[in-house]
Amino acid sequence: MRAVILNKIGWCSLMLVILLASQADAQRRGGTRRKPATPDAATQDASVVNPATGNSVAPPPPPPPTPGASLRPDGIGIPVDTPRKSQRIDGISEKNFIKDRTPIAYDHIRSDDEFWEKKIWQVIDTREKMNLPFQYNVEDENGTSQLFINILLNAIKSKEVEAFSAIDDRFTTPIAYEEIQNKLSGEEKTIRSIDPVTGEEKMVTTRDEFDPRTVVQYKIKEIWVFDKEASQLKVRILGIAPMVSRMNEDGSFRAAIPLFWVYYPDMRPILAKYDVYNQNNDAATMSWEDLFEMRFFTSFITKENNTYNREIKDYIKDGTMRLLEGQAVKDKIFNKEQDMWQY
Repeated sequence: MRAVILNKIGWCSLMLVILLASQADAQRRGGTRRKPATPDAATQDASVVNPATGNSVAPPPPPPPTPGASLRPDGIGIPVDTPRKSQRIDGISEKNFIKDRTPIAYDHIRSDDEFWEKKIWQVIDTREKMNLPFQYNVEDENGTSQLFINILLNAIKSKEVEAFSAIDDRFTTPIAYEEIQNKLSGEEKTIRSIDPVTGEEKMVTTRDEFDPRTVVQYKIKEIWVFDKEASQLKVRILGIAPMVSRMNEDGSFRAAIPLFWVYYPDMRPILAKYDVYNQNNDAATMSWEDLFEMRFFTSFITKENNTYNREIKDYIKDGTMRLLEGQAVKDKIFNKEQDMWQY
């Protein structure tokens, strides 16, 4: 009997020792366990309530900036990256991107030698094959946009050239870059916005985006003059105006109107600094000033100086007949030059 009692006491002691050892090991492990992270102030704030469920929620942290995302607006409408220069030679040899070219001065024509002249207005449509360089929307190695409309807008923004209102084509009313920006992207609007997570209501200032690629036509004003001293018919471009489309309420096209006018002689030094894309040979480039002076573009006449100051569309409604009428004006100018010669 005594042996049985001693055996039971031994088993109980053994079980007690095992239990104490297990508790000591659990306490030792609990001492090294990491404490849960303390919630930040945004999580502890119970005043943020989901308006849909009524439960307290923590607003999500602001997302980190995406690599390569736009860092600033260009002032035109679409957020663009800061111009970034290429860190390696993008070609066989390093090219000289210091644009120090200057346009060649025009030959002086005395007023008494202007034997005959004709003022006309033409439209350059960039969707035509010969005018595709106007749509070349690529950045060079210096990060400068080569799209023609961006060249004009950047020159106006930097005050290298002055823009004139499209209320007339005689360059009478200068306009600021901010006014052009309002015409392109609309005026800044303050609207009420509600955060979908926090339900907070605030006023946000926004503006419609402007896509430069929507400008597909440019109006040019030029004058053809026969120089009696040189016995030569010469042409001088006076102004360039980008055209913007205006739509009806049902989405149909209404008209294309000039956005602003730029005096071309003022733009010549700026256009001489930018190369024109050559779709046949990247090594053979020329400047935008060369393109206009050598007439490497195609256009159609919309108006000639006339008694009633009318455009061709004002008295001819059919589109095909308008083109034929414009071609007739070109033929008249060509024949006038031939008639000046004596054989």
